[in-house]
Amino acid sequence: MKSFKRVCITLIALFCCGIVSADGLQGVGPKEEPVLKGKDKFEQVKEELGKKKDRSEQTKEKPVLRSKNTSERIKEEPVPNNDNISGQTRDAVLNSESRFVETKSYNPRTRGYRGWVETGGAIGLGEYGSGVFSFSTSHGYQFNPYFFLGAGIGVDCHFDWETVFMPIFANARAYFIDGKISPFMDVKIGYSPVDDSGLFYFTPSVGVSFGTSKKCAVNLSIGYNLQRVMMYVYRYVPEYDHYNLLYDSRESLHGLSFKLGFEF
Repeated sequence: MKSFKRVCITLIALFCCGIVSADGLQGVGPKEEPVLKGKDKFEQVKEELGKKKDRSEQTKEKPVLRSKNTSERIKEEPVPNNDNISGQTRDAVLNSESRFVETKSYNPRTRGYRGWVETGGAIGLGEYGSGVFSFSTSHGYQFNPYFFLGAGIGVDCHFDWETVFMPIFANARAYFIDGKISPFMDVKIGYSPVDDSGLFYFTPSVGVSFGTSKKCAVNLSIGYNLQRVMMYVYRYVPEYDHYNLLYDSRESLHGLSFKLGFEF
């Protein structure tokens, strides 16, 4: 009887142990994902569709007709922003135009007021020629890069004759090149009203102008200097210690001139 009870107790204990171990194994096994129902499932599907739409927009495709019977879809190549292209093109054009304007504006002979000062000397030529120191200034209007017209005044010191002339003249100058460096031809024509002896004044010359800035230039020239004068011839009379005027005549003083000028 006692042995039977022991057997029953042992069986009951084994049964309880089996139940406990079965519950534990249930927790160890693979977990099942919760099943979305109703509204939760709809939200998940909506979110996935939104992600797919974003991906499709990033890799947008367009149809391209290759023949009458077939059409293929190719991936659209990234196109640069038109604003960037137009901006870059505009900047390039502006830079090129600014370089062009800067190059053209470097020619100092622009339309408008223009003036210069010149100084130099002359070597006497002929019977009445004499060495000359000269200084003059001209002011006028530059009509275009090729032509200037104005007027001026100068001082010519003739050493051999110990005479100073102050010619007043009209001045015309023609440039041959519209550029920074240009050869030119210059003509001064006028009159020298000094000591009742100065008459006609004429000085043609040729030279080269070198632009140094947008408004200034330096020029070198070589030319011919002509000064007409009234020459008086006297005779000394010892008895009276006096000079008598014999005659007067109009003569020309010739010279070969070299001048350095500054234009502004």
